[in-house]
Amino acid sequence: MYSIFSFPVNLVLFLLWGLSVVLMWSSRRKSGFVRFMLSSGATYLAVGIFLVICLVIGITGCRWITTTWPFVIFMLYFQSVLAYVILRGWREATATGARLGAVRWRFLFLHAGLLVTIGFAYWGAPDTATYRMQAFKDVPVYEAYDDDGNVKWLDYSLTLEDFTVSYGADGIPSDYRAVVSVDGEKTELRVNHPCYLGFGEDLYLTSYDTSAGEYCVLQVVREPWRYGALVGIVMMLIGAFMLFVGGPRRNNNIID
Repeated sequence: MYSIFSFPVNLVLFLLWGLSVVLMWSSRRKSGFVRFMLSSGATYLAVGIFLVICLVIGITGCRWITTTWPFVIFMLYFQSVLAYVILRGWREATATGARLGAVRWRFLFLHAGLLVTIGFAYWGAPDTATYRMQAFKDVPVYEAYDDDGNVKWLDYSLTLEDFTVSYGADGIPSDYRAVVSVDGEKTELRVNHPCYLGFGEDLYLTSYDTSAGEYCVLQVVREPWRYGALVGIVMMLIGAFMLFVGGPRRNNNIID
């Protein structure tokens, strides 16, 4: 139901959200809204709800929660709180209380990395898609289906050239591989070893059937915003490493 927010609409909304946060911080810093977003109560609320959602999903496996509007609104609130915390604390406080001192790199890498990771996953969700198709031997495939059964026409053709199945001593399949031709270029697929098709797009081998005409089930996964999330993860790792090496530093009653 979020397809209407796919690119470029999500990019425009992201830029508008970021601009509104910066403008509120620069011109309305003393407003009740900004003071609330910077309060400990707003932080506890954001972290508390986030942990509850993670626990519910982890225990029950109800991932459908992430597709509801309350979750979408909450994640926007979570990012806003985090953004205001970054704007307030990315520089050290001076003797006069003005935040015009040195950059707090560990703080910036950790908090900005978290914001980048969550932000790219959040704003890029409408562009994320998964399609599946049955590929019979020597028959080109141009269409795939999403989880709702809607047809998606591919920009390329997929042809199953061959596949092999390896069986263990108990007769249970232990491994299977498929040779697939993508617009005439052959590549070998294995389970959890996808083929790169293009920017943010991979081809997976998910299943097979030898009793109903010898076909494999292929899956195309599109995640064009995932590289930004990867950058955020790297930033958090750098910040964690800096904190581990340097240890906590106290300055003006602020732990960096």
